[in-house]
Amino acid sequence: MGRGKKSRKDNGHVNGERKRYKKFEDLPRDNKNLRKYYQAQKIVSEEEFPEMIETMRTILPTNFRISGSRQQATDIRELIMTEFVPHIRDTQIDGVDIEAPHPLPWYPNNFGWQFSIPRMALRKSTELRGFHSFLVTETEIGNISRQEAVSMVPPLFLDVRSDHMVLDMCAAPGSKTAQLIEALHADAVPGTVPTGVVVANDADYKRACMLVHQMNRLNSPNIVVTNHSGERFPNILKGSSREIVQFDRILCDVPCSGDGTTRKNVRVWETWHADDAHALNPLQTKILQRAAYLLKVGGRLVYSTCSLNPVENEAVVAHVLEHFEGALKLVDVSTQLPELKRRQGLKTWKVMTRDGEMHDTPENIGPEVASRSTRKHMEGFFPLSAERMDELHLERCMRIYPHLQNTGGFFVAVLEKVAPIGVNERKKAAEALERAQQRAAARGYGEETPMQAEDELKRAASDDEGAENKRQKIDEQEEGAGKRTPYLPDSPREDPALRESPFVFLDPSTNKELQAVLDYYGIKDSMSHQGFLSRMENGLFRSVYYVADSVRQLMELAGQRLRVVNTGIKVFGRSTVKEAECTYRLVCEGVPQLLAHLGDKFVIEMTFNDLRVLIEQVNPLLTQLSDETRRRIEAVDTSCSVIMCYDPAKHVEDSEKPHTRLTALLAIPCWRGAVSVSAHINKNQLRSLNHRVLGRTANTDGVGDLKLENNTASSHANSPAANAQNP
Repeated sequence: MGRGKKSRKDNGHVNGERKRYKKFEDLPRDNKNLRKYYQAQKIVSEEEFPEMIETMRTILPTNFRISGSRQQATDIRELIMTEFVPHIRDTQIDGVDIEAPHPLPWYPNNFGWQFSIPRMALRKSTELRGFHSFLVTETEIGNISRQEAVSMVPPLFLDVRSDHMVLDMCAAPGSKTAQLIEALHADAVPGTVPTGVVVANDADYKRACMLVHQMNRLNSPNIVVTNHSGERFPNILKGSSREIVQFDRILCDVPCSGDGTTRKNVRVWETWHADDAHALNPLQTKILQRAAYLLKVGGRLVYSTCSLNPVENEAVVAHVLEHFEGALKLVDVSTQLPELKRRQGLKTWKVMTRDGEMHDTPENIGPEVASRSTRKHMEGFFPLSAERMDELHLERCMRIYPHLQNTGGFFVAVLEKVAPIGVNERKKAAEALERAQQRAAARGYGEETPMQAEDELKRAASDDEGAENKRQKIDEQEEGAGKRTPYLPDSPREDPALRESPFVFLDPSTNKELQAVLDYYGIKDSMSHQGFLSRMENGLFRSVYYVADSVRQLMELAGQRLRVVNTGIKVFGRSTVKEAECTYRLVCEGVPQLLAHLGDKFVIEMTFNDLRVLIEQVNPLLTQLSDETRRRIEAVDTSCSVIMCYDPAKHVEDSEKPHTRLTALLAIPCWRGAVSVSAHINKNQLRSLNHRVLGRTANTDGVGDLKLENNTASSHANSPAANAQNP
């Protein structure tokens, strides 16, 4: 994940004067301690090591993933391959050939892509400017996700299916979560809802809100965004049985030092310290332990970091496997994704202390080279015995190095829960604490008193450690002072409830306003009426959301114990048009969910010429549409929502067709005015439709051949509904 560490705290000033920041190209791309550390670990051969380091010093290529529904993704892929790749392949900048975008060989269905086009080149070529504009537009509407190649790997090994309960413990910014949602919906029949759930959790509230923005583009009723510390994700009980809700699949992409990201986060070179991994290891261990408790027997768990450090990787995995005494095992996935080049996990490694010395064991590591909190967890940084490491099959972990396939660095371990966890955590923790105190006494350090712990906490607050790391130390202090209460992964201390309006489920049988909306739009019984909810403010709601039954059941079981930031798809929004027959309108993001269940009169098929008129003009007159389309629109009330659909499969013999290959149904929410109709889509959706349907381009800066016509006068517009009556 790479967000457990920040640069040295200087607030932008040095000695009271504002710090002068270096240009990007002048930032250092080397660190002698990093070189020394990884050379000692022998993560690659002596001959290969210089190549790996040199690759780590270069700029990372750009990668993106085609997202969304399988049919829509196929259309986007074909557009890239037929329209952009051939032109870019023939492009030269200053006499130099430009490498065309190409699929990642290991990503399924050619949905993962990579290219290495310099930023300056994007400005010098019309073809490249068009491709860049296409990427920006499709990213904004959710058809493409900008994501580092190695970041795409962990979800692929989870093997998510439509009926799975899935937990992403450290989800922000959400690119991996998006893959999990797509996998959940991959085999779903249009108009149906999978029975599974994806819970996207993050410890940082602001990052969880960013996650909401990412998830809103995927239009899934099967996701819940929550805000909990990963190691304190709450137990959700199944009613009177008191049985804990467990998950089929869990992704632990934990906070880490991020030294595998040097190709994009260049400042890692100058901020890297061995202590970063030492500070994060306890938190990473707790998150993985908590995940193990929340996993079903037979379930699969993926632990990953964007760090190459064995203290954050194999050390965490080995000690958690040992802790649970055979309940977890590493899965051999060496035959999966065969074109993904990776190396086996390490079984031996060394630990570096502050003085730059390398150690094979925790013995003789004193306070002058390691802080008290580091020494407290030091045993967990080292390998287990050679025999035990062989038994645990640490070689089944995966290490992805930058020079193997021109990527960043990454670590992935796939684990399976093979037996219920029967460890007595309180007894285990007490024994571990006693052993640590005995070792400290034997080495002459003495037992840590609450006052010493407080002093250590104050020193930690001024260290260069990320927010997660500081929170980790504070939690330990709270547990460590006085009572010395250990962390219990089976029953962790809960986070307080969120201070905001909770979601409330709306029952149409008792809520007359909602029932009137459902009756007006003719919502059929094929859509569950138990999944509507809203945030209530003073007893009123402005928007109505919809979730799958599985999400509703989970939220009802959890109650206020689950800190829900957001969930569901917005399907209805309150209209501001006073004369509207219905007080609510259809919302664009809810169209895919509602389409199969709406009353027939609100779903209007259109011809290709109707589609052209709808996206060429701001609010076209009804008289500009075909007779049948106009008749259908006039049959509904003025000032209400309709959905206009173009199905390419029904128009294969037509003489007029879209500019590019389209197979997916286009469903566009519209507002029916007195004499006109307007599409309720944003400017990026409009750009995408103009490109894919009409072959017209519009750069993100407004330059291009896209020009909209108003039904009364020529006009440039940002939105097709810009001059229409706003509902």
